[in-house]
Amino acid sequence: MDIEINGIEVTNSLSFTLMSDTRSGVQFDPDSASPVLKTPIDITLESDFPYDLVKEDFSVNATNITNPDYFRMMNVIDVDNDAKKLTVMFGGAWSGDYRIDIRHYTYGLIDTSDLVFVVGSTVTSISPQEGSRFGGTLVTITGTNFGDVITDNPV
Repeated sequence: MDIEINGIEVTNSLSFTLMSDTRSGVQFDPDSASPVLKTPIDITLESDFPYDLVKEDFSVNATNITNPDYFRMMNVIDVDNDAKKLTVMFGGAWSGDYRIDIRHYTYGLIDTSDLVFVVGSTVTSISPQEGSRFGGTLVTITGTNFGDVITDNPV
């Protein structure tokens, strides 16, 4: 292999092999999360991923699709080698669509180009839709990506 460093060509006996196969992430579960709550996400890889899953061998980022300069690093908190599944902790981010980038220490970048991770919460209903102007009406807000702990959802 010939390498050029600062304009000087260096010849050595190293070799480089480019792997021709591509491995993919198959799915995220859940495929969306709250912008403010920590959320564990399961990422399933192809069943024939060629390496044993070791959490220290992976780095995972969520990159905003419309602003690629904004990304969030995620910690791998668990792996299931038999199911070829990683569990990562998503710590929240700006609302929007994200690409999940997965890099394996030996294999390299894993293709997730067909998958989109959505960050955001939605309100689907408010009940009742009227109440006293003096307050005291209990209001129920229904939607997606709210927390299970009431104090995680300030209104």
